[in-house]
Amino acid sequence: MITVGLRTGDTKTSERQKQRRKPPHILITTPESLAIILPQKGYREALERCEFVIVDELHAFAENKRGVHLTVSLERLERLRKEQDPLCRIGLSATVAPLDRVADFLTGSGPKASIRETSCGRRALIEVMTPIRKHAYPPAGYTATRVITDMARIVDSKRSTLIFTNTRSGAERIAHRLKLALPKLNAFIECHHSSLDRDIRQEVEDRLKDGELRAVVCSTSLELGIDIGHIDTVIMVSTPKGISRALQRVGRSGHSIHTQSHGVLVATNINDLIECIVCSKLTHLRQLDPIETLDYAPDVAVQHIMGMAMDEGVSGDDAYDVVRSAYPFRGLARETFDRIVEYLEGGGRSLQKQYRETFGKIEEKDGLYHTVSKKVEREYLVNVGTIHADGMVGVLLNRRRLGSVEERFVKGLKPGDIFVLAGKTVKLIDSSPSEVTVENAAGRLPTVPSWNANKMPLASGMAREVARLRTEIDRRMNDEKKPHEEIADWLVEEFSISQINAAAILEHFENQSLISKVPTEGRFLIERFVDEQDDDERVHFFFHSLIGRSANDALSRVISHRVREAVGGNTLVTIDDYGFLLSVKQFQAMDVEEWKKLFVPDAAAQELRSALEGSQLVKWQFSGIAQTGLMIPRNLPGGERKMRQLRWSADILFKVLAEREPDHPLLEQAIHEATHTFLDSDRAVAFLESAQKMEWQLVEVPAVSPFAFGLYASKIKESMMMESPEEAIERLYREMQRKLGREVE
Repeated sequence: MITVGLRTGDTKTSERQKQRRKPPHILITTPESLAIILPQKGYREALERCEFVIVDELHAFAENKRGVHLTVSLERLERLRKEQDPLCRIGLSATVAPLDRVADFLTGSGPKASIRETSCGRRALIEVMTPIRKHAYPPAGYTATRVITDMARIVDSKRSTLIFTNTRSGAERIAHRLKLALPKLNAFIECHHSSLDRDIRQEVEDRLKDGELRAVVCSTSLELGIDIGHIDTVIMVSTPKGISRALQRVGRSGHSIHTQSHGVLVATNINDLIECIVCSKLTHLRQLDPIETLDYAPDVAVQHIMGMAMDEGVSGDDAYDVVRSAYPFRGLARETFDRIVEYLEGGGRSLQKQYRETFGKIEEKDGLYHTVSKKVEREYLVNVGTIHADGMVGVLLNRRRLGSVEERFVKGLKPGDIFVLAGKTVKLIDSSPSEVTVENAAGRLPTVPSWNANKMPLASGMAREVARLRTEIDRRMNDEKKPHEEIADWLVEEFSISQINAAAILEHFENQSLISKVPTEGRFLIERFVDEQDDDERVHFFFHSLIGRSANDALSRVISHRVREAVGGNTLVTIDDYGFLLSVKQFQAMDVEEWKKLFVPDAAAQELRSALEGSQLVKWQFSGIAQTGLMIPRNLPGGERKMRQLRWSADILFKVLAEREPDHPLLEQAIHEATHTFLDSDRAVAFLESAQKMEWQLVEVPAVSPFAFGLYASKIKESMMMESPEEAIERLYREMQRKLGREVE
């Protein structure tokens, strides 16, 4: 009889011992658990006989550190099998491109992969729904009520609906408002995201699978890998910023070869509508986003060198050969590898003289590296993996753990405050550094929690298509002077949208043309705006660079650094997918030729690094890397360490290394991840290279233009102002309409 076993971090100790004594024929596991069992006797003997490894949802691993971790484990598994035929590695994915690169990622040192691409003929219907009615751009986010009303109609008419948002706090907000809109279905609408307790998530998944729920609102937690049963319709509130992710989400519905997947993209404002129609078209064409593999992760190498040292020892040459055989480490220089080993021996050059006993984890004996003690091995086993502690505080309702919220959010609460978690409205009773106690507050108005989760950046393919659409509409409207009816008909036919949506888009472009210009593929638009009611008398420059949030973040840091070098003083920066805003003092304001001199690619990468040195972003990245790299263990045998201890240790070590060993491999990695993972410096530099060839226009606008309105609204929400953010956005919206010769009711 074929036996099947499950080995994850949640597997009970008794089951793990049973598996070790009598390993199953098929083991379902995770990258982290595979790394843990590789050096353990009992498991190791069984793994020597392993013939096949199947990696499901391969695309979900190829771009991140978990995937890097998995590739090295597969190379270690390959070595365990010794003289046998190479391990048969099978990767599965419905949304992956380019196939050859991801195949190389999976196979590593194994034989060249055979790629099979097939289509089962399963159809997908993806619609665009907008709450926009009479006014193309309602002020202060009034679309929220319309969005909920329209989504409630879908939920009420379907047997089961899955609703995706792009943030965890967004999932909580929509779940709460959907319950208010559908009081009769209140008990059949739930929330699901990664900050909820595992038992809560499992309960939601089970109820959904059993057909007990009418709707589940989630962030990214139900995109893949979980059997959730039958789903009629998938709603996506705003686009998921990429085609592959959109297909993955829509594919959760109609989960049968003979049924049609049904997806609805919900536009929350006019800019979102343009993004939605582009996403819908590219999704129909299956123009997948190319995957960029992660190729620099010394902290992952640290864990695997430790694991190999536990496994009866390993020579430096053999360890280097294993690590470099994994695709992400194919370019790893021996010098870099030796620095990693040096760190494992005593913490690195700056720490080993005084703190070798504290940081030393391996030592060389007779040409082989071994772990220094059983204590070090136990610490390693409870810290394997790439998910680091991020300052979350547990929330308990009636002694049951609901999930967790961000530490800084809790610091802003006082007893009696109301917030939402797991779709439940709760009131704060008491709090401590590690957990908060709440009671049920159903029916009360909440303050929705905000997690420190990055907003997903717009994928390059979608950004190009949005720029192309802007260019084409501007050409037809302003260059060829075609009638609006003709352009609207073209939009309806090209993007399969309603006449209402087409009219709203054209009104948006007409308003932009009346106040300013339309930024296009060949036109780089800068807008200069002065808010007469702005107390600090700043001048606001909007740079319409459609390159995505991460790239705009990098680009704005470079330009801010250059402003400081050129004229002195700091700038206030606001970013989104469509551009960035620099708010400067009067003496920092420049004309178009002066700005143009700052947008050059020369030394941009070095300047970004200079701008980031010692920044909070690099410190934050280092804190996570130091945990993954075993410099600051997040867990000790028997329990987790407190977040304040981890932060204190990370701050001290960051200062020491920055001053005494700035080329330490983990500090170098923190800077690399800040510039290439959190930020997108490559895309920013590519924009600088193309910008000089574009037509530059600086327009002094009498009001915030329609294309810049969302960016300025974000700036208002992030600022401390005498008036409320809602009142400020309402005022600016009315001002824009007056400049257009219209009055708002």
